[in-house]
Amino acid sequence: MDTHKELESLNRILAYCQNSAFYRDRIPNHALKTWQEFKALPLTTKADLRKHSPFGLLAASPNLLYQYHESFGTTGIPISSWFTREDIEDTVKILQAWGGGFNPHDIVLIRFPYAISSPAHLVQAAAQAQGACVIPASSRSTVSPFPRIVNMLQKLKVTVIAGLPLQMVLIAETAELMGLNPRDSFPELRAIFTAGEALPAPRRELLENIWGKPVFDHYGMTEFGPVVVDCACQVPHPQDDYFYLEILKDDLKSEVEPGEIGFLVITTLKRQGSPLIRYMTGDRAQMTEWICPCGRKVILKIRGRQEDIIKVDDRQFDRWDLEEIVSQLPGRRFWAAGPIKEGIHIIAEQEKSEDQIGKELHDLLEQRYRMKLKIDIVPAGTLFDRSELLDIGVVGKPQYIYTAAEMEQMAYLKSART
Repeated sequence: MDTHKELESLNRILAYCQNSAFYRDRIPNHALKTWQEFKALPLTTKADLRKHSPFGLLAASPNLLYQYHESFGTTGIPISSWFTREDIEDTVKILQAWGGGFNPHDIVLIRFPYAISSPAHLVQAAAQAQGACVIPASSRSTVSPFPRIVNMLQKLKVTVIAGLPLQMVLIAETAELMGLNPRDSFPELRAIFTAGEALPAPRRELLENIWGKPVFDHYGMTEFGPVVVDCACQVPHPQDDYFYLEILKDDLKSEVEPGEIGFLVITTLKRQGSPLIRYMTGDRAQMTEWICPCGRKVILKIRGRQEDIIKVDDRQFDRWDLEEIVSQLPGRRFWAAGPIKEGIHIIAEQEKSEDQIGKELHDLLEQRYRMKLKIDIVPAGTLFDRSELLDIGVVGKPQYIYTAAEMEQMAYLKSART
């Protein structure tokens, strides 16, 4: 989309947002003529959404509403998200662009939580629109514990699993506890479809090594559905027909240079239910121009939440940086990290009883990353109790990064989180 068409699209959604009580007095009621005018518009924050939910950001007529979702975050105050039928149809089109591609021969096991969050419902709609059969196996339900999931993968000949990256690790761990090998015990499985947390390259590689299948990711939020989808080359591309993206510097006023990391800000271009203008996602992202073999020219990598940054002097380490370090350790499946004076403390679980980190590797990592690294390789079960996999199906959101106070309190221990 060229810049003139982008400005036209933005003016259309700005005009439509006059139907929203929140935006009516917040944005101009005339067409913008320059990009400077658009970039001068105020940012929309999560606090705005919490304050004005459930109806303040609603722009569609009540008779057009088709689906409703909520996200809670850490405050417990829900954020409302309204979809019209056309919004859902657009979301289905976006998800159908994922590189693995649903087809009528697929049996898709969806391990995202259903409840009132959106990913499970949207993935289900996209899969069924392509003729696939869906197994709704919510990750936050006691009726679908991990052993049942493993049994269904086998007996129902599942071809695609969809869920958080952590769920893919936990399902594999359960299969191993049951005497199975994830790489060859599910011969019909052809692809894994993830979302819900940052997926750095080393984490993707780990999942593919465990399962022996390609992993395709997508990024989105309950507030507006999927925004970035992996193509067949497993490269993440923003869906720029539906969203306008900005990557802002720390001052939240100017944009970063191409390839630099900054704060991701999203404007919906076609959303009818609850459109958003310059929404501060709270995620750090990196946008680069590169001609992908699939034909697209822009890559957008989600680096993780801003609150998950570990600062060492004047440097910032995010999920991608930490996964890169962890990928060089003997334990990669379960880990935790937090700040210490002049460096980072990493705790990683053994995958084999003999796993340890030698002085040579430790010194090499400190030299490579130019900081103090305290690395503890701990017995399996320290961070996650495997026996629970055989008993329950409810596992909360993953947490990898902790504050200095939490590290001192050893909040990363499984016993401290129950």
